[in-house]
Amino acid sequence: MTPLARRLPRELKHNLGKYLGIFLLMCGSIALTSGFLLAAHSIGCLIDGMRDEYAIENGRVTTSFEATDAQAKAAEDAAEGVGGVTLYKNFSIDAAIKKPAGDDGTRRTLRTYAHRTEVDLASYCEGAEPQADDEVSIDRVFATNNGLAVGDTVELEGRAYTICGIMTQPDSQALFLDNSDFTINTVTYGVAEVTDTGFAALEDAGGAPTFTYSFVFNNRGLSVADRTDAEKDMVDALTDADARVDDLIDADSNQGIGYARDDVDGDSVMWTTLLDIIIVIMAFVFVVLIDSTIEEESAIIGTLLASGYRKREIVLHYLTLPAIVGILAALLGTALGVSVFTEPMRNLYYGSYSLPPFRVYWSWEIFVKCAVVPAAALILITLAGLLRKMGKTPLQFLRHEASGKAGTKRGLRLPKRMGFVSRFRLRVFLRNLGNFATLFVGIAFASLLLLFGLAILPTMTHYADNLETSLVAAHQYTLKAPLELEGKAEEREQWAALDRLQSVDGALLTAAEDAQDELDDAADAAQAAADAVKASPSVEGMQAASDALEEAQDKKDALYARLDDIADALGCDRDEVIDLIDDASVIDADNDDIHPVNTTDNGAEKIAQAEKYAVYQLQYDRDEGNGVETATIYGVSPDSRYWKGLGVGDGRVVFGRGLLDKFGWRQGQKVGFHDKYKDKDYSFEYAGDNSAWGSKSDMNVYMSIDDFNELFGNDPSYFNGYVSDEELDLDSRYFAGDTTPDNMRAVGDQFIGMMSDLIGMMVGLSVFIFLLFMYLLTKAVIDRGARSISYMKVFGYRDGEISHLYIRSITLCVMAALLLSQPVIIGSLTAIFRSMLLAYNGNIEIYVPWWSIAACVGIGFATYLVVALLHTRSIRRVSLSEALKVQE
Repeated sequence: MTPLARRLPRELKHNLGKYLGIFLLMCGSIALTSGFLLAAHSIGCLIDGMRDEYAIENGRVTTSFEATDAQAKAAEDAAEGVGGVTLYKNFSIDAAIKKPAGDDGTRRTLRTYAHRTEVDLASYCEGAEPQADDEVSIDRVFATNNGLAVGDTVELEGRAYTICGIMTQPDSQALFLDNSDFTINTVTYGVAEVTDTGFAALEDAGGAPTFTYSFVFNNRGLSVADRTDAEKDMVDALTDADARVDDLIDADSNQGIGYARDDVDGDSVMWTTLLDIIIVIMAFVFVVLIDSTIEEESAIIGTLLASGYRKREIVLHYLTLPAIVGILAALLGTALGVSVFTEPMRNLYYGSYSLPPFRVYWSWEIFVKCAVVPAAALILITLAGLLRKMGKTPLQFLRHEASGKAGTKRGLRLPKRMGFVSRFRLRVFLRNLGNFATLFVGIAFASLLLLFGLAILPTMTHYADNLETSLVAAHQYTLKAPLELEGKAEEREQWAALDRLQSVDGALLTAAEDAQDELDDAADAAQAAADAVKASPSVEGMQAASDALEEAQDKKDALYARLDDIADALGCDRDEVIDLIDDASVIDADNDDIHPVNTTDNGAEKIAQAEKYAVYQLQYDRDEGNGVETATIYGVSPDSRYWKGLGVGDGRVVFGRGLLDKFGWRQGQKVGFHDKYKDKDYSFEYAGDNSAWGSKSDMNVYMSIDDFNELFGNDPSYFNGYVSDEELDLDSRYFAGDTTPDNMRAVGDQFIGMMSDLIGMMVGLSVFIFLLFMYLLTKAVIDRGARSISYMKVFGYRDGEISHLYIRSITLCVMAALLLSQPVIIGSLTAIFRSMLLAYNGNIEIYVPWWSIAACVGIGFATYLVVALLHTRSIRRVSLSEALKVQE
């Protein structure tokens, strides 16, 4: 073993605190970040593979009644142009679930399906699929949140079922009761499966089935535009075949399928940003420690050089320990992340989303990012620092001039009126000015990471508040089709009659229409026969007239039979059906330019204050691989009472300030948007500050409703929403959703709830790094002052007095650094948040309240007090012989 190699154990022992700090800093940071990123990567891979592994649908269509074979065939035939499609029955019943004992009375709903074997296949994490007619398998997240397990007995619609399995469904990864809901519901809503016979029993118990048909295109690679065009053709074909279509949802618009993936992707960006910050912080620590090591070992390096050692050998020697420590920390941190921290990190998502059993998907990219890059950064930065310092001569090293100083500078003359203690502390500060400048930058970095963790929750809370206040009215209704509030009582009766008739199976209405046509033809034939007999009486003519009259009577009886069928379906008599048909016949239902009239009169006052608007969504490409931003395009009245001061009309486009703040568009810039459903591009010009409106959470684009309809090729009278301060009673057939301040608050609360555990983990990581960072940097200051401390001991100062004089100077500098760095930190944090949250939909404005700044300073100072106690011990360990080792 060479003499230099024999020094390594002694150097490690002498600098154990420094190298242990580096090891813990790297190992802890890498363990947490690699654990999360690997968990997020694995969940992403799991979700991506679910489409084929669990046969996830391309979309679903819901009809009022079970479709006939002919109607389903018509829908499938309509998609032949894109390679064909297959429809699968996916009926469900929203069943009320109760525990036989211990139920708290809260209404809980299980959307129960007949066991599916062809599409949207369930994944079982416990138990098995239902086999007996009284068995049910339920969603894992719902079961966990309600304390249910395999073997428990529950009541569905009052009928007892035994839980046979815990599973997840690929089309319900996120539990949304309605696709238009703003937040998931994992406590009072879940999904379940029973046998076909068990499903029929639920119907018999009073459960109303929803007739949903999931469909899968033969060409799974269809573009969204081609797919949605085919889906519209399928709906038209169903309608033409007398099926009443209530809803159509493409897989891309189904929140149960896509919501979880979007959330994981957004959080991955945040953790990647956090890792980048940590790598920068570690790089800075390495630079500081290199300088400290070189200055501390200056005389030794000079002696080695003077003894004939080459610079390459000395560089390799001083690189060995940091490299070994860095590589071990990176490898152990990655190993801990994979084996220990992946599980708790994945629980952050598995507690909210219904996903199949977790398995780890290895990623070399994450290994490189979390292990190779930090270790390589440590080695390269250490090497660069050593090479930079090795340019000095042996004599300069022996004279401790490796830091670049040509000699001892003359001290600054201080006022004589200043007391000894104050003069001494000031001298300590001035002589270590470079060290304290380094400490300031280091504390700024550590405070940045700490405030990063502390500011996330206030920022999300502030975002939730902005969402709540961004609504211009108490209710913002969206419609599936235009629905007029104004109308006469007679018109409401007519539309009510039409709506009631259309609530029965279309085949019954078609049969009645056919019977009416046959009766009309028979009546015309009877009249013609009677006219012929009257004009030219004959036995043959009279017989023909009698036969025609009898045929007409038969057709009339057939019509009455069809009307009786409709009456039975509606629960009324034949005369009432005839009245309904008479009222509905006034309406030209095939005329798309005629808007339905709401069947409920909301009253003149409510109608007067309600205002029509039109809405549509387009996508904006964020560039640089950050996905697309969904922007909502509004068409509103130029003199709107709700969107006050908007100033739209005459082709003027107004942008929400959230879009402008997030993307920084310049005046006169053309902004391109894309319609993925029509595969069409649109371009709007940002005219300047006078074309901005709303808060920094407003991600909308506004124009007049006339310009909106012209842009999208709609009928001039088209609209699909009402904004109102009063609650409106709208026909359910046309109602799509109601956005209220409570909804928006729920979005924010859900966001906060899902991130609370993550935030706590980040704050803990920040405090841990702050502690190590503060220790390493202040230890460097103490080590550099070892000679001065030794001199003081020679002159008779006790350890407590030295600590009082020396550490107090560091304490004041730490306190000043904590306070003065805050403005810089907040500015840097704003830029980091902007970059980190770019991949999220919406504009989340950084919000740092005073208390989080105070908490950052308080935690930082409390951390330093712990470190100061350790440094008191370091001062006691400085020997008197240190002063004798100085070579001038």
